[in-house]
Amino acid sequence: MCATCPSMPDAAAPRFAVPRVIEAGTVRLRPFRADDAPALFAVLLGDPGVTAWLPMRTHANVAETQAFIAGCDAAWHAGCRYTWALEDAASGTLLAAIELRPEPPRAEIGVVISRLDGHRRRRACLAALLKLLRWLLARPALCRIHAYCAPEGAAAGTLTRLGFRFEGRLTNWEPRPNQGLAAADALLFAITREPGAADAAAAPPMHRLVDT
Repeated sequence: MCATCPSMPDAAAPRFAVPRVIEAGTVRLRPFRADDAPALFAVLLGDPGVTAWLPMRTHANVAETQAFIAGCDAAWHAGCRYTWALEDAASGTLLAAIELRPEPPRAEIGVVISRLDGHRRRRACLAALLKLLRWLLARPALCRIHAYCAPEGAAAGTLTRLGFRFEGRLTNWEPRPNQGLAAADALLFAITREPGAADAAAAPPMHRLVDT
């Protein structure tokens, strides 16, 4: 999860449209707002236990998190990166952050889940992620969704439960600033489908995606 876009989309390519709001049972995905900064700092980006193995430095204060949210908003409008807050639909409690970088025919996804969640909330987070993944794989433009994680972290098990398959270990792939490492290995996981196998009718462009 990063505050900048690695590259801008091709101006000639059609914009990859995503739902702004995704509702799945007891949880909701929506874009981050400026007033989310204190909660995002407290439960995710400022928590050393959450960020230990991420390729970004643990935030030192809420101001850094405010800048991160501003970057997310700019990237969303540029169409190069989409970052959702995953919250409890009833209470608004922040549970996770989900980032999508679409570069058809592939897309990269990143997920950071709060350590404060109970088991039931973690299951709700996984259900929301599955809903998003199914929607993405139904998009004709996408044939591959991949994710990276640190070998030392716990994300590999989560990716496997979501249907990702392990593809390999990448040597010196990304920094681990919270471990004092300029470069460290990463595990690569992916979900793929054959070109032309998507059901376009199952994934129309929309502002809001809800349970049916």
